[in-house]
Amino acid sequence: MLALALDRQGGLSVPEVSLASLRRIDLAMGASSFSPSETLCCIRNFGPATSVVGTELFRILAQLFTVRFSCSEQHGIDTAGEIVVQSTEKAEDLDSPECITSLTVPPPDEAENSGEMVVKNVEFTDDPGVPFPFRGRTLSTKLPKNLAVLSLRANEKVLATSQQGPIWTMSETGRAKHFRSTLPLPQISITQNFSDMFNGTRFLDMLPVLQFLREMDASRVYMSAPLRAGFIIDDPNLHWPRYGFVDYRVVAAHAKAGVYHVSFATIPLDTWYTHEKTAELFQQNSRWLSLLVHGNNHAKKELAGNYPEATRKALLQQAIQRIERLERKANLRICRVMVPPHGACSNKMLAELPQHGFESACISAGSLRAYNQDESWTKTLGFYPSEIIEGCPVLPRWGLTGHTKNTLLLAAYLGQPMILRGHHQDLKDGVEVLDEYARFINGLGIVFWSSMTALSRMNYQWRMEGTTCRVKPFGRNIAFEVPNEATAVIIEKPNPIDDCTWKVALADGSVRQIMTGECLLSPAEVGRVISIERCVEPQPPPVAAGIRSTSAALILRRLLTEVRDRVFVF
Repeated sequence: MLALALDRQGGLSVPEVSLASLRRIDLAMGASSFSPSETLCCIRNFGPATSVVGTELFRILAQLFTVRFSCSEQHGIDTAGEIVVQSTEKAEDLDSPECITSLTVPPPDEAENSGEMVVKNVEFTDDPGVPFPFRGRTLSTKLPKNLAVLSLRANEKVLATSQQGPIWTMSETGRAKHFRSTLPLPQISITQNFSDMFNGTRFLDMLPVLQFLREMDASRVYMSAPLRAGFIIDDPNLHWPRYGFVDYRVVAAHAKAGVYHVSFATIPLDTWYTHEKTAELFQQNSRWLSLLVHGNNHAKKELAGNYPEATRKALLQQAIQRIERLERKANLRICRVMVPPHGACSNKMLAELPQHGFESACISAGSLRAYNQDESWTKTLGFYPSEIIEGCPVLPRWGLTGHTKNTLLLAAYLGQPMILRGHHQDLKDGVEVLDEYARFINGLGIVFWSSMTALSRMNYQWRMEGTTCRVKPFGRNIAFEVPNEATAVIIEKPNPIDDCTWKVALADGSVRQIMTGECLLSPAEVGRVISIERCVEPQPPPVAAGIRSTSAALILRRLLTEVRDRVFVF
């Protein structure tokens, strides 16, 4: 669904995509009653009895949308949409009321759609029914080797085709939209999560389901923040104008010409020396270059260890002290965004980050799950604009290799910041690799490029309910521009289990503390741009004895790594 969102920086209209409400609810397969705040979706299963009921897919979707799924042979009076599992060609058409949006898919074991998955090209048509940003694009994705196609029916439009023919269609009757897909519902095992089924390699079997749920729950659709993006290069420091294949002067020139921003995740241990001219380069190019925090000593899994609480606090306190030393020497402001070495970070360490002044962390969904496998929140990883884990916002990020352009499109569809990360070796053939991805990203519309701090503060969703604007912050600090038509603002929970207090800066300069969903604020009281800050009680710094000196072995390891990166690249 294509919508317009205000560009929070320039007041311009940009193409953006709406997201459905993220309220967490319980799955009640076959339940006859549901909460008034939920939308009822009927599942009519004409496939094998075991093909739908109890599947992990619906348990995950019930956590992501305000939808309760109910298996039934007939839709009820309260049904807002239905998923029909039947042969897309052989079974008779089923009549649906004009007010009910529907999705028809084949059973998972239908012969022509079972078997080996292979990479195929899919062409999305230039039809308004195709969601942003897929419209008019040809993409490669994994599909069944013997993929069936659809025969068009009266008043039906093609949304996507393979080389063999249509595979996703839509028709409209009255107020309802009726989707058909030749792809079965994704089969998700108990050990898999959302991102396993919706990623740069495989996404097309999930996309019709998500788009159907958005259309079905359209009255509660949330708008995303404007398109936003950034690059991250891990490890470089300010010891010299170059670090391996990274030449800061060249990167700054390319970023300025290509209109993009590169953040360098620097290791606090490296702050023992700062090259004056390199620091000046960052000062003069702050719009294009910035620094953020990469662990502390860059030890293996240093943020994922099973430490006592005092050790976790001491480690982060030492990292902050070192970063503050760099800020004083370089006359720079370092983003308080943590990029854990190798993506390794435990939920306990994430809980400590806000207490030590960190705005957020930036970790891939795969790494989050790998180091927190027993946590229930890993099931929905990959859907939200950012994760809120133990009160810490976590921005997603992806590699510079693989099905990267598909990944960027999926991030734009979900309203996520498009953050690509790499190492200096990724620039061995030149900075042009960043230029190419920046051109692709900027081709999506007006894109906000900035430091990770600014990107963290743009992680929110919003919707209008009459003249009341409802805002869901997905960050610790949010800067939100209130739509002109809004007469009141309500701050909502980012998820149902995340109760917290917020500090809101008022137009007169004062600050008010409010509970989530508790206070109704008028724009005249808060101004058109609202500064929303999550209340976190600061922790006292650990005693000096609690901060351990870095071992000689770690210092030597880091020095040898830097020598390798700098010397053996030519």
